[in-house]
Amino acid sequence: MKFGIILFSWLFLLTNSDKDCFNCRQETQYLCAANTLPINSRICMDISEVPTYFYKDFLAAKAEKYGVTSERFEALLPDFFIWKELLPHLEVEEIKTKFLDSDDLALMPLVGITLEQAEVFCEWRTEAFKAELDQMPPEDRAAFPKNFEFRLPSAGEWGRLRFLYQDKKMMKRLTKIANGNRSAFKSEKSADMKKLQNVGDVYTNQHEPIGFFNLLDNVAEMTSEPGIAMGGSFHEPNADGKFQKTFTYDGPQAWIGIRCIFEIID
Repeated sequence: MKFGIILFSWLFLLTNSDKDCFNCRQETQYLCAANTLPINSRICMDISEVPTYFYKDFLAAKAEKYGVTSERFEALLPDFFIWKELLPHLEVEEIKTKFLDSDDLALMPLVGITLEQAEVFCEWRTEAFKAELDQMPPEDRAAFPKNFEFRLPSAGEWGRLRFLYQDKKMMKRLTKIANGNRSAFKSEKSADMKKLQNVGDVYTNQHEPIGFFNLLDNVAEMTSEPGIAMGGSFHEPNADGKFQKTFTYDGPQAWIGIRCIFEIID
């Protein structure tokens, strides 16, 4: 089984120091995790919807632990029948094969998972980052929080994104990350990505001046509250651009993804 590469390791730094912060008013002494930016002094959030290649790394770890034919591993897979709504030109088994054995869909937003699966993914992401930090020299490790966790945001936390502002330097860095990942995964050459129905990759729209990608479109995003999502999607657009608007859902959907929070606890 082949799993996608990680272009930017967990330790790629998007700092919240005075020179790089989104509004130069950050007070935390610690760095955010890779792929995240601060929304206040203790909470950082993913710059985009979680892409499928993040989840494939999670599945790779679980496959090693449980075995790829185990029920525990199978229970963590997305519902690929739901994915067919976005990839109607492919059969369900073809979608599963492309997801697991190629990088064709690497930058597609992760959809078709349950709230419980999302929470397990967040738990794994926490432990994976801790393992990475444990390998660092003590002087480098000290730049990161002693205690932290990845988790789903509350609706209130997600709504606070509307207050963010990125300077031009950070906007360029974010664009560079998006372009770098697109190039690494050759997403613009992927016939399947070109045939996606209703959605684009996780970097389709950059919200200015916030800098984050796909905040009010593409797919909506789960919160920690069951059945409540934020943002907006092809299924139910957020035409008014209201960051505090909520959407309801029941179970895995083709129009529901996730965006994780990295919370600095200590």
